Amino acid sequence: MDNDSKDPHIEKKAKAVLFALMFANFFRNLGLSIIQIGLPDFVLSLAGTLTSYGIIIGVFSITQAIFQFPMARASDKIGRKVMIIIGTSIYIIGTFLLFFAQNILQLIIFRAIQGAGAYSSILQVMVGDYYKKKHGKGMAFFSLSMTLGFFGGIIIGGYISNYLGFRMIFLISTLLGIFSLLMIIFFVKKHHNSNITQNSDVNNEFVTERIKKIDLKVLIKDKQFNVIVLLNSLRWGIFSGVYVYFIWLLQIHFDLDQIKATYLLILLTVIFIFSVISGGLLSDRYGAKKILLFSQILIVLTGLFVLISTDLLMFMIAAIFIGIGFGMFQTSGYALLSKYIEENHRELKGSAFGFNNTLGFIFGAFGPILICFLGEISTFLPFYLVSFVIIVTLVISIKLIKEQNGSSTNT
Repeated sequence: MDNDSKDPHIEKKAKAVLFALMFANFFRNLGLSIIQIGLPDFVLSLAGTLTSYGIIIGVFSITQAIFQFPMARASDKIGRKVMIIIGTSIYIIGTFLLFFAQNILQLIIFRAIQGAGAYSSILQVMVGDYYKKKHGKGMAFFSLSMTLGFFGGIIIGGYISNYLGFRMIFLISTLLGIFSLLMIIFFVKKHHNSNITQNSDVNNEFVTERIKKIDLKVLIKDKQFNVIVLLNSLRWGIFSGVYVYFIWLLQIHFDLDQIKATYLLILLTVIFIFSVISGGLLSDRYGAKKILLFSQILIVLTGLFVLISTDLLMFMIAAIFIGIGFGMFQTSGYALLSKYIEENHRELKGSAFGFNNTLGFIFGAFGPILICFLGEISTFLPFYLVSFVIIVTLVISIKLIKEQNGSSTNT
C-alpha cells in the first residue's frame, strides 16, 4: 500500500515548489477577480448594459479556451516553467492595458488579451505531478489557493473601487501579476514531463506503445475521461454565470453599496473555502463519486429554494448552500479527473488537463453571457437553468461515472 510518505511531495524541496505554485495560483486569481465587485458600476458608467457586462466577463474565458490546450500541450514538450512564464507575461500585458480602457469595446479587447495568458492548466498539472496518490488532497490545495485568491480579489476590489476608484484595480492587479511571475521565476525549477522515469513499475513495452499514441485522439476516444470533462465543464459554466449574476443582484436588485456587498461576499467566501477543502478530504475518504452526487443534490434542492427567496435574508441562506454545493462539486470533480489521468494517461497530463480546461473555459465564457441575458428577462429565471443543468449532471454522474476507490491507500 502506498501513502503520502512515499511520494516526492513530502520532501522539503518539493514542498517549497508546491508552496510557490500555490502562491502563484493565489496571486493570479487575486488579480483576476479583483475587478469583479466594481465592474457593474464601471460598465454602467461607460453606458454598458447587463448583457455587455456578461460579455466582458465571458470574453476572458473565450481566449482562455482558445489558448489553453496549445499551451498545456507545449508544456508536455518543452517544459512547464517556460510556458507558465509566457502565459503570465501575456496576462500582465492585458491587465495593464485595461487600466487605459475608455469604452466598452476597449474593455472587451483588452480582456481578450488578458485571457490569452492561459497557463492555469499547467499549474494544475504540476500539482498533480506531486500528489500522485491523494488526488483529492492535491486538488483541494489547488482549489483552495485558487478560491482564496479569487474571492479575496473580490473582497479587496470592493474597497479599492469604493475608495480609490475602479481604474486603480487594474494597476494593482498588474502588480499582483508581476509578483506572481517573480514567484514562478525564482522558486519553481525547470520542470519537464518525467512520467516515464516516475513509473518504473510499468512494463517498458507498454510504456513505449503508449508513447506512440500521444495524441489528442487518445483522449477524445476515452469515454470515461470525456464524461468527467463534461461534468467539470457544465459545473464551470453554471458557476461562472452564477457568481457574476449574484454580484449584480446584490448591488442592483437588492440595492447594496459595494462595501455592504463585500461584507456578504466575505461570509460566502469563508463558507465556500471550507466546502472546497472538505470536498477534497471527503473525496479521498469516501470516494469522489459519492461527494460529487451529494454536491449536485444539494445544488438542485437549494436552486429551487431560491425561486421563493423574495428578501435578502432568504436569498443569502440559499446562496450559502449553493456555494457549499459548488465548492464540493469543484473539488470532487477535479479529484476524479486527476485520479483518472494518473492511472490512464500519465504521459498526457498536460494535454489532458489542457483539454479539460479548454472546454471549461468555453462553458465558462458563455455561462455569464447566457445567465445575464436570462436575468434581463426575469430576475430569477437563471436559477431555473441552474437547477436543470445540475439535474443533467446528476443523471450523468449516476449512469456513466464509474465508482472510485475511497481512500488512496486502497488504490
